Amino acid sequence: MNTLFITIKGIVQGVGFRPFVYREATRYGIRGFVCNTPEGVVIEAHGTQCESFIKALRENLPGSARIDLMSVEECEATDYSDFEIRESALGKSSVAIPLDTALCPACQAEMDDPLNRRYRYPFINCTDCGPRYTIIQTPPYDRVRTSMKHFTMCPKCAAEYTDPASRRYHAEPISCSECGPKLTFLDNRGDEIVGDPIALAVDMLKSGKIIALKGLGGFHLMCDATSDSAIGELRRRKHRKSKPLAVMFGSIKQLETYVSINQVEKSHITGSHKPIVIVDAKKETNLSSLVAPYIDRLGVFLPYTPLHRLLFERIEFPLVATSANISDEPIMIRSSEIVNRLGHVVDGILDHDRTIINALDDAVIQIAEGRVVMLRMGRGFAPHTIALQCSSDKAILALGAHQKSAIALGVKENMILSGHIGDLGSVEADSYFERTVQTFKRFYEAEPNLLVHDLHPHYSTSVYAQEQKKEHYGIQHHYAHILACMAEYGLSEKVLGFAYDGTGYGEDGSLWGGEVVIADAHGYERVGHLKPVALLGGDKAIKEPRRIALSLLFECFSLGEVMNLKSPTVEAFLPHEIRTLHHMWSKNINAPRSSSMGRLFDAVASLGGFVQSLDYEGQGGMMMESFVDDSIIEPFAFEIQNGVIDVSKMVKEIISLKGDKTQIASRFLSTLEVIMEHFAHMHPELPIVIGGGVFQNRALMSRLYRRFEARAFYAQQQTPINDGSIALGQLYYTLHNLPHPEDADSFRGL
Repeated sequence: MNTLFITIKGIVQGVGFRPFVYREATRYGIRGFVCNTPEGVVIEAHGTQCESFIKALRENLPGSARIDLMSVEECEATDYSDFEIRESALGKSSVAIPLDTALCPACQAEMDDPLNRRYRYPFINCTDCGPRYTIIQTPPYDRVRTSMKHFTMCPKCAAEYTDPASRRYHAEPISCSECGPKLTFLDNRGDEIVGDPIALAVDMLKSGKIIALKGLGGFHLMCDATSDSAIGELRRRKHRKSKPLAVMFGSIKQLETYVSINQVEKSHITGSHKPIVIVDAKKETNLSSLVAPYIDRLGVFLPYTPLHRLLFERIEFPLVATSANISDEPIMIRSSEIVNRLGHVVDGILDHDRTIINALDDAVIQIAEGRVVMLRMGRGFAPHTIALQCSSDKAILALGAHQKSAIALGVKENMILSGHIGDLGSVEADSYFERTVQTFKRFYEAEPNLLVHDLHPHYSTSVYAQEQKKEHYGIQHHYAHILACMAEYGLSEKVLGFAYDGTGYGEDGSLWGGEVVIADAHGYERVGHLKPVALLGGDKAIKEPRRIALSLLFECFSLGEVMNLKSPTVEAFLPHEIRTLHHMWSKNINAPRSSSMGRLFDAVASLGGFVQSLDYEGQGGMMMESFVDDSIIEPFAFEIQNGVIDVSKMVKEIISLKGDKTQIASRFLSTLEVIMEHFAHMHPELPIVIGGGVFQNRALMSRLYRRFEARAFYAQQQTPINDGSIALGQLYYTLHNLPHPEDADSFRGL
């Protein structure tokens, strides 16, 4: 007989872990108990097969569970008569937050069975699926601390909830049509329309109207994805000219008639999280060309809630399903918000009374050479918890950057990265940012006394840090990109980092973005960067790539030569505009210089005739990606002197190609590969680490994975490769350099 005290940390709450432990304990004749605590799950096990029991705990985990740490200690024997699940213990929490999960096959089968009491029930769930983070107020994850506390279980649900043999044993959101949330259908003024809510929504969609539907973490705007008029009206009302829209399909069979997917993509599309996956669109389908204008890729996903599935039972066409928000702001979670702010966009609202406590957008990923490239951290992936190999007694809050905002909290043994918040700067986004900070404080009962932010003094996060009257400091943006990747892989040694993005505040006060650094967890050295180019008109140049391209032409040619060039960039201006911009360039008037690789992408998009003015961030790169031919590998010419990358020769070669988009797009990516390989050859002993929004380009990432397959090459897969991970990098640096960033020897950590 052994008596063991077992502590398990990781994702072990809200995933059916305690019922799993109960079943395994019964299987091996173990007596004792299992209990949720703020630190994780604790088990006291008494029996002759404790060793087999512990092995089963490690090997037979529920699908959504994750063990980060398991400690086993002998303890004093207690005379237990059986094994029980005890009430959760309260206290300061450091446990990983349970994640929302898509409808599981078992629940799907039940809701399709006319004889089942949950037949066609729009809120069916069990311990393997349903809402978690989006409904929780505070850990540990028990019904009384979720928005389901407002719904009293009927006798039948209560019997399942307390039956160890039931799939719904301690499934906190358990309910049925007798005791659970109810659907309503509202008009765009917020008045209820009498009738079957789902039938009313279906009728609107079939008639070409736009509805808002309340999902797990917020509302979707939905309309017929095959209708030019419906999507055109959505774009007109939402002022979203050409940014791609995600499409939800009723089944994988329907989805595969519209897109080409490989097995890795299919596994994510049909898996337990069902994120939006960016894949190759097929030509000549009946999908509206307005869904993703000028690009050959499509964001697709399957119904992940029972409510979405019920909608598709009565609809035979795919639906646009895009976040209900004002452009780049957080997703809306209340019907009153839809009425007040998007009432002019929607015709009807499919609502319900299960409160969303924590807003969470859909996750967006793509696959490059079989690896995930995380574009937006959302439902099913966030909050993302990374276990540390040491414990910090100081709560640290990293505030991230300005765009694609997310925060990260360091508390005890964990780093926790939040989901996507949005681009800051608006009242709504800044308010949601502050609510997310308060949510993390509440979840972990932590009051951070150290704040970390971006170096940029005018970012909302930097201003917020200064207003808190607490110790705070800034971390350089591109160094944070490299640190974020290092954090995901637990790296602390020196690496060769490539940080390629749109804009970031450099330590010299200029705009960086095409940076090559040698870095470790304690600091970095800038060893390479793009030769800075003037952004003619400042921020206006970010929206108009033609201005950046014109600046590059001014670097290579005289004004007279530029005026006479046969170039899409030159043709995008009137002659007097070119002369005015040349004056700005030569006199350095409203022409800040930037070493940004993202801006170089934009300039090449203009020089190649892809696009001259952007409707959304990254549009130029996405349009170029559609023309990439992997058989074309010849790079353009360039020069590197003292680490400065000069692409003047490339600009002249692009002009000579006279708008051959395939050659320009393909050779440009080859040029980036060769530039990176140049620095890699200079530092062959260092692992390569990449980060930044430029690496969202699937064609580029695929090439890099192939080119550096024999080298230690690290790119984020579990966390966003863009600014959504800046907070993680900021936190990682701080954890390695406590108590003060200048004192690198005071904390070695990890």
